[in-house]
Amino acid sequence: MQPLTVEKRLDSIIDLSRQGKRINGLFRLLGCPLLWERAYGQVAPNKGALTPGIDPDNTLDGFSLERMERIMTAVLDGSYRFSPARRQYIPKPNGKKRPLGIPTADDKLVQAAVKILLEHVYEPVFADQSHGFRRGRSCHSALTEIRRTWHGVKWLIEVDIVGYYDNIDHDILLGLLRRRIDDERLIRLIGRMLKAGYLEDWTFHRTFSGAPQGGVISPVLANIYLHELDRFMAEVKARFDKGQTRRRSDAYLEISKQIQIRRRKIERRRANGQEEEIPALVEEIREWERRRLEEPALDPFDPNYRRLRYCRYADASS
Repeated sequence: MQPLTVEKRLDSIIDLSRQGKRINGLFRLLGCPLLWERAYGQVAPNKGALTPGIDPDNTLDGFSLERMERIMTAVLDGSYRFSPARRQYIPKPNGKKRPLGIPTADDKLVQAAVKILLEHVYEPVFADQSHGFRRGRSCHSALTEIRRTWHGVKWLIEVDIVGYYDNIDHDILLGLLRRRIDDERLIRLIGRMLKAGYLEDWTFHRTFSGAPQGGVISPVLANIYLHELDRFMAEVKARFDKGQTRRRSDAYLEISKQIQIRRRKIERRRANGQEEEIPALVEEIREWERRRLEEPALDPFDPNYRRLRYCRYADASS
């Protein structure tokens, strides 16, 4: 498949996904060298790209087109086998340790290629309120959204998902993928990634659930899983929201009324030639305007107006 054809196909995936259609032919795209070259370009510059998995010789150092071709061929003919991830622990800010699963370089490349396909399917439909582990999204973009939209908050609920990555249900995740992807070969490939297990102290452990932190594809899989939460919250918000705008506060309206009364008095005084009374009225208007600036223009307790705000993000220790 020519590079231009591949680009057009990838662009078409975005359009089809926005239309809510299931996407097929994704596995066939793994036979396009352009996709693998792009995958290598995304993985190689990353910090830790040369960190080995269970095989110290299987790194991205000295990577070649021949090696890429060999991996691509094995994936396409079904002979590729994922290696267990190397389990390593890194400290968290709270003093605890977070487990990382470090794949081999070959597995990183395969994960990166599949990740590109999944991002074309899911990024167009992911919620704007989702800021965790997405390109161009972060805690900073979440804070920007909160500053821009969260006004007059009465109460705040914070939910922390503990051990999320380790507890992703594989069957549920694959079922969610099937809702948007009509390609069993790709689904099976992702299933083999999830079931590859991990090696800790030279002991193999099977993975019955979870997506290892440290895996290239894990963040997008985690977001696909949590996309269902985002959709649920969108439904809750639609049911909760009420009214178009808040009404003016009683105090604001009363002050505005007093200002308007004095302006009319000024108009009448000028019409009757009573200019000497106008300066006092002008001074009264200024005082009322100063008081109006101290009052909220809208009623924060308007019973006919309410909004629910939702924001999902991932902090550095997730």
